Amino acid sequence: RIPDTNLVREPLSKPVKEEEGAQAREAVFDQFFGDLLQALGLDPAALPGWWQGWPPRQHVQRWRDAFGLTEAEIIATAQATRQDHPEPPDGPKALDRAMQRAAQRKADEAGRKRRKLISRTSTPAATPSADVPAFYAAWVNSDSHLPACAISNTMRNAILARGLVTSDRMRERGVL
Repeated sequence: RIPDTNLVREPLSKPVKEEEGAQAREAVFDQFFGDLLQALGLDPAALPGWWQGWPPRQHVQRWRDAFGLTEAEIIATAQATRQDHPEPPDGPKALDRAMQRAAQRKADEAGRKRRKLISRTSTPAATPSADVPAFYAAWVNSDSHLPACAISNTMRNAILARGLVTSDRMRERGVL
């Protein structure tokens, strides 16, 4: 008996369909990366060293993953940086600040839209009665329970001054 051998067959770690999908995604990303290079004014046939290989591609993918920018937003931001700087950037790290600002603007805009949507859909909370003496007068005129300490002397005087309740009703209810 050899203890190091595994007699159980393991399933394939990745299905064949997933590998085909990865190749398709890579082709789409290659097209996007080419569009980005073109937006930056770089010639794909004569790329500087900092734009060659997998590190710059991985860096650009981080803009999508970490900052949540779409490919269109990345290209638009790259074109905007070229308007401010006539020379192409020295690698993708030179565009990090611009991409961070674009992501911040996107987040701020989403927050504004969310606040605007919330303010439109939410109903205001029940507002207290603006006419407080009328509220207390209605309470005194009703037959519901009225504690002796419910109405202050100032409120009693305001109710009587406006003629909302008679002095006799106040005495009946125990307020006077």
